[in-house]
Amino acid sequence: MTRQHSPAAALCGLALYLTGPAPYAQAASATEPRESAAAEIRMDTPSGYPVPRLVSLKSKKTFCRTGPSFSHPVRLTYMRQGLPVVVVAETHDHWRKIRDSENDECWTHKSKLSGNLTALVLEDGLAIRSKPAVSAPVKARFGRGLVARVDDRREGWIKISAAGVKGWAPSSAFWGAGASSP
Repeated sequence: MTRQHSPAAALCGLALYLTGPAPYAQAASATEPRESAAAEIRMDTPSGYPVPRLVSLKSKKTFCRTGPSFSHPVRLTYMRQGLPVVVVAETHDHWRKIRDSENDECWTHKSKLSGNLTALVLEDGLAIRSKPAVSAPVKARFGRGLVARVDDRREGWIKISAAGVKGWAPSSAFWGAGASSP
């Protein structure tokens, strides 16, 4: 994933950390086991949607800031349309705190997020099969870092489409919607 870190981000992040938690709709870590995360899902959020929840980046270029406003400095710049992220907090004025597959967190405006279900390939040479079975023929192989659209889910498998190829792969090979993690 291509990202640019702002040099002032470390100082701003430290300042935010030292000032204590902000009064936003907070949720469990995406790296926690699903059982404990499920108990921590919040519905009393400004948007009415659950937190945490999976979404994807809408634009080819998304600025992610140290805090929930345009006056906060840019911490990361995502250059991947469709990249899956987890909303972990939100404000009443349309800002979402997101976490990526590398556990980086920052704030972006809700207009930069999409409800499209996507997943990030975690394995290099991932076999994409014609059916959700290890014995099914391999249609293609995807490389690590590819973002694919999630079309269906079935018993530990997800049906994905990317680069003109549709097929099935084990959910453990992805991060994002339908995947074993988050």
